[in-house]
Amino acid sequence: MSTHRQEERRLALANATGFRLREVESLPVMTQEEVCPILQQYFDFLEKSFLDKPGDIGLLQEMLLEISLLLRSGKGQIRRDGYLRMLNRITSIYAKGLREANNHALARTATHFADILESISQRFQDYDYSRSVSLLLHYMDKLFKSKEEGWLEVYEHLLSMPESINVMKQLHEEHFGVINTWIEEGVDNLFTLKEEQLDMLDIQSNALEDLDHQIAIRESQLQKMPRQDSVVDIEIARQKREIIRLRNQRVEMVLDREHKQEIIELLDINIKEFTDRLAQMRRSTLIKIA
Repeated sequence: MSTHRQEERRLALANATGFRLREVESLPVMTQEEVCPILQQYFDFLEKSFLDKPGDIGLLQEMLLEISLLLRSGKGQIRRDGYLRMLNRITSIYAKGLREANNHALARTATHFADILESISQRFQDYDYSRSVSLLLHYMDKLFKSKEEGWLEVYEHLLSMPESINVMKQLHEEHFGVINTWIEEGVDNLFTLKEEQLDMLDIQSNALEDLDHQIAIRESQLQKMPRQDSVVDIEIARQKREIIRLRNQRVEMVLDREHKQEIIELLDINIKEFTDRLAQMRRSTLIKIA
């Protein structure tokens, strides 16, 4: 993109987001009638950006963080009807990710969605959070499978929502204990461990190929050696010992590869068990919705 086009984009973006809150700490206390129109502009801009397949995900993350900071600051005196509108709107936005599989921006900002949901839940519990929580579990699963660390942040926000909310009470009773155990046992390292094993298998494949080449050369040389010469007989014996050593080394390498493949299979089983648990969690919230 040319410098001129970049400047045009920067100015257009500045004009489009002129409503943004700056330095939440310095804001005065606002009534619902003052703060809701601002938040509505935030949500309008976010929804349009998500639908347009945004490239500037960092901007969307910043804006979602500003909403969260405002909610946590208590500067907006929001009432029940205001919270209801906010929850319905942000849940509706993120529900679009169920139909648009390629919209990675929704998954990449799911931690901020979770942050906003947690912020509101601390102040407003008179709401059926089942659908919103189900969406967070969907994105948590998607982030985990994409090997992105954000899944753990989403989970931590869920864990911090009040247990007095029905769906959270259910998740605490049926699932969170198991998930906590998985986390304590290092579930977030499963993909890293698998990648390490796969990398070592690649290295071993090259080493095995090189070893086979060495064995083939020595066997070829051995076949070409003349017989009935004491000096040559000593060299033949040495070559045979070296071939035996290389073959033994090959056997050890093949056994080690088989062991690494078993580890990879075990890691795959663990990954599947964990993702199955996430799917089970989400199904339980969907049953509650139904």
